[in-house]
Amino acid sequence: MAIMAPGETPETEQQASPEEEAMFQQAVEVAMQILHGEGDQGDKLAQMVLDAPDVAQGIGKATATVILAVEQVVPNMTDDVKMALAQELVAELSDLAIQAGALAENEMNESLLEKIVSHAYSEYLTLKEATGELDPAKLQQDVEATRADMQQQPERAPQGLFPME
Repeated sequence: MAIMAPGETPETEQQASPEEEAMFQQAVEVAMQILHGEGDQGDKLAQMVLDAPDVAQGIGKATATVILAVEQVVPNMTDDVKMALAQELVAELSDLAIQAGALAENEMNESLLEKIVSHAYSEYLTLKEATGELDPAKLQQDVEATRADMQQQPERAPQGLFPME
């Protein structure tokens, strides 16, 4: 797993530590079990995507839901591992949406990915707040740190979060 900060290119990305790599692998295994394992969890997530007024909203909501479920099994996941897991989930859920006919393959582009990520992040924060796990002071600190990082970085062409294949 490679960890890329916003604005980084594949040439400047950081490599994950062995601990993060192991955590990521475990998180992906748990997430895929939730999506494809026995029981009705996968069906509920698929319905979440299909019933949403907008497929980007549905994929985002399902992504956030799975990440929260994985956090219960894989405690203390780093933010980098959560971001890498989110990328995997968005790719998997998008593929499933295409297979189900809810999304055309040619609709998958940078703009749609940005919408999905925005919905996933918003839903994640909403669910964390609902469970009392959201620390508003830490959130404000993270937002301020991100803004400071963005102001210090030179202007670059926007880099996609997910490589288009």
